[in-house]
Amino acid sequence: MGKYLNPGYGRFKTIRNGVYVDKSGLIGFLNDLIDKPKPLVCFSRPRRFGKSFAASMLCAYYDRSCDSRFLFEDLKVSGSDSFEKYLNKYNVISFDVTGFITDSEESGTKVLKRLQSALMKELKEAFPDCVDNESHNLSDVLFDIVSKGNEKFVFVIDEWDALFREYKDDHKL
Repeated sequence: MGKYLNPGYGRFKTIRNGVYVDKSGLIGFLNDLIDKPKPLVCFSRPRRFGKSFAASMLCAYYDRSCDSRFLFEDLKVSGSDSFEKYLNKYNVISFDVTGFITDSEESGTKVLKRLQSALMKELKEAFPDCVDNESHNLSDVLFDIVSKGNEKFVFVIDEWDALFREYKDDHKL
């Protein structure tokens, strides 16, 4: 398990060990979008509405590097027709954009480069036969992995709008 690639179920297990409101119906909704055109979803809610908890749940459910069935067997999603079909079947790339914004003086472009570099490092380590070591572009690395290895990915991006909030005057970014 990596930091960004296939992070496992640890965060969600911790959440389940506390007071947990079942939001797993979200998984059934997302499963219905798999293999459809433009399966992109943005969950936007006010602060403190559980978006980060939902992100951890999605990582635990889709992550192929672990067996998280025990965390979902008693949740609403377990009754879904698609529960077994997609449980732990995908590579998950998950990150919180705010984790890359470390210095208020740093440019948004530098933040993006650091984020891409961190993701590419893990992808190159996990898929050495699929990635050309000369690749310096995240989209090229992902394309190589998908085309050569027939891999599929689920992306879970928390605080995706942080760049827009922090660098609101950088219209190019």
